[in-house]
Amino acid sequence: MEKFEIVGLGGTFDRLHSGHKLFLDIASHYGKVVHIGLISPSYLSKIRKKSAKNIQTYQERQKNVESHLLKRNVSSRITKIDSPGMDRALAADSNLSALVVSQETYPGATAINDQRHHDKKPKVTIIVIPCVIRANGTLESSTRLRMEESDKNLS
Repeated sequence: MEKFEIVGLGGTFDRLHSGHKLFLDIASHYGKVVHIGLISPSYLSKIRKKSAKNIQTYQERQKNVESHLLKRNVSSRITKIDSPGMDRALAADSNLSALVVSQETYPGATAINDQRHHDKKPKVTIIVIPCVIRANGTLESSTRLRMEESDKNLS
């Protein structure tokens, strides 16, 4: 299989869990270089996430992503995302070949391709991965992990 030159993806990557790892592993499988847009603290302060005050620091999240990708023996780079428009600016990079997205973020990827078409840039291939479901049937998510930690601390 021929790999894409650069595969992009983005997110908060709080409490690197099995869903995040799948996301990063698929990007590593398809890309020679994985370019991650990592949500900054200033951007986090503008969006509403449950238990947001318990999100790991940017440095912790960055270190966890880099550590996981290092195990995959793939080149990577991380760009700090400070505002909603920056993720689209990141994807406007002419060297980007593909985006890895979840089912939840697929509409954002199609919007990126619409913008690329408008800018007369080639569309990127969109690779959609499924959400990871836990054994108990619930969705694996950082929000759920933060809430579970909070519940344990209250006990």
